Amino acid sequence: MQQPQALRLSEITIANLRSIQRQTFPLSSITALIGYNNAGKTNILMGIRWLLSPFSLDISYFDDTNVPVEVEGVFDGVSDAVLTRLGEEKAAQIKPFLLNGRIRIKKVQRVPGEPAENIEIRVFVPPNLRNGAYAKKDWVRATEDFKHAFKRMFPEPIAIWDFEGNRAFTKLLHEIFKPLERRFGGEINDLLLKFNDLLNPNSENRAEEIQSFDRDVNDKLKPLFPSVKVELDVPVPTLETFLQGASLKVIDEDDGFERDINRMGAGSQRAIQMALVRYLAEIKKHHNNHYLNRTLLLIDSPELYLHPQAVELVRVALKNLSNEGYQVVYATHSAQMITSEDVSTSLLIRKNKERGTYMRKRMEDAVRQVVQDAPSQLQMLFSLSNSNELLFADYVLLTEGKTEWRVLPALFERITGQSFALIKCALVRQGGVSNTRKSMQVLSAMDMPTRAIVDLDYAFTTATRDGFLDNDDPDLKYCRDLFRELAFHHHLRLVNGIPVNKHSNISASKAYAMMAAMPEAERAIKSIHAKLRSQGIWVWTRGAIEEHLGLEAKNEAAWSKFIERSRSQKFTSTLPDYQSVEDLCRWILEGSQES
Repeated sequence: MQQPQALRLSEITIANLRSIQRQTFPLSSITALIGYNNAGKTNILMGIRWLLSPFSLDISYFDDTNVPVEVEGVFDGVSDAVLTRLGEEKAAQIKPFLLNGRIRIKKVQRVPGEPAENIEIRVFVPPNLRNGAYAKKDWVRATEDFKHAFKRMFPEPIAIWDFEGNRAFTKLLHEIFKPLERRFGGEINDLLLKFNDLLNPNSENRAEEIQSFDRDVNDKLKPLFPSVKVELDVPVPTLETFLQGASLKVIDEDDGFERDINRMGAGSQRAIQMALVRYLAEIKKHHNNHYLNRTLLLIDSPELYLHPQAVELVRVALKNLSNEGYQVVYATHSAQMITSEDVSTSLLIRKNKERGTYMRKRMEDAVRQVVQDAPSQLQMLFSLSNSNELLFADYVLLTEGKTEWRVLPALFERITGQSFALIKCALVRQGGVSNTRKSMQVLSAMDMPTRAIVDLDYAFTTATRDGFLDNDDPDLKYCRDLFRELAFHHHLRLVNGIPVNKHSNISASKAYAMMAAMPEAERAIKSIHAKLRSQGIWVWTRGAIEEHLGLEAKNEAAWSKFIERSRSQKFTSTLPDYQSVEDLCRWILEGSQES
């Protein structure tokens, strides 16, 4: 039997909230928000939290105080099983607005500091359901009964970030002790009913001490203000209010000294918060209740203050929670918090003066836009996903071989005085040069400027198929004639006019280097280089990078020796083709300036 789709907030649109002018963000069961400091990641978390929580935004949250703050959420997975679990009365509040298991909610605050009870919460009426009381209405104001029913499916989020104080601890403890509430719920309710009977002003069994207090205070008040009287109102406690008074004591095992957790440093507090998250993940294993309700867990920088091994433990815990009733959205600066499995649904958050906070197209959506057989091509593409660096970059440089990947960072820094990190460039090694065009198209669809570095053979084997060069390109034809001349004088095997490795005494890579070294090839190869360069592809004119750098091997020992040599003062004079290497570095810099 196929399981129903899990409940989740699948999309949120935020408008006029701090740096977010108007932007839609798709969300998965676990979503990483990736961006530089001050890109607006926390504003996205706040928008999600505000949509599902009853509080008002002050003036600091309004980008333009003359325009309302609006947050709209699309919620999926509201199945028949969920409605049954809600009960007939609450399900009746939800059904009029439900289409294919989906419901849309919008929250609107028109002025800063508006009382929370006055803030509008609206529900979208699907076009085919606009009849009766909802005829000709796109959105209707949510009733209190609807809000209670909806909150049963999507409770208030648990938010963990710096300014939350100990509220995050309280909410985590409440989640952890829910089994206690279920186990002793009957006994707790009996006790609470007795408390209510003692405290309620309308109860016949109200405590005499409280009745006496009301009488005596009103006797004292009457001469002062005859037209009013007072009544003591004592809220009936719940398990959550008990937990609000709970605290974690931190004990130093060396000296036995006790401290309240709120007096600990930020690093200690974050470590304990993440320990509670890990514990929650452990006790929630295999509960499978995420089809019936969904709690959002919102975390800003879960990796903060943690060492690398601890970061990995937290990442695994969050992933597990996303499978056990929690939808996890977190902002991060750490590539370690994202695995290749989650790269495609991570959100690249950026900000500029014109657009404010915005999102590059998700990798998953970009692949589907570019490639028809998207499921299999997702595997092809990442290869790129093994390079999480691209998620933290504004510019991608694709490389074909491992030599470029190993030596270019040191080479680029030595020649330009800048690092790839400084120019926000991700150096990504492809799984194969045949992926170049599709990789560039996908990254372009993500609005990610991209350039590629390839060996000379790419021009003859793949560039025509990819549409970067014409099949009858005269320069390619001229070079094929040179290959035939080489084949005549050497034991070189050609297929369709180009060298191959099979049954040949000379490797294909060596054959390309031999052809490129022929004086008569210079003009044609420079022309091929210029044509590809104009399309964002750098082709090595001597065949491969090793020929330009004077590398005699493609192994770790040769690369390490070269990187060490690059630190010497006379390094540039030792390169066989320094000019081409410098031109490449300048070309890479140009790409970063276009991003």
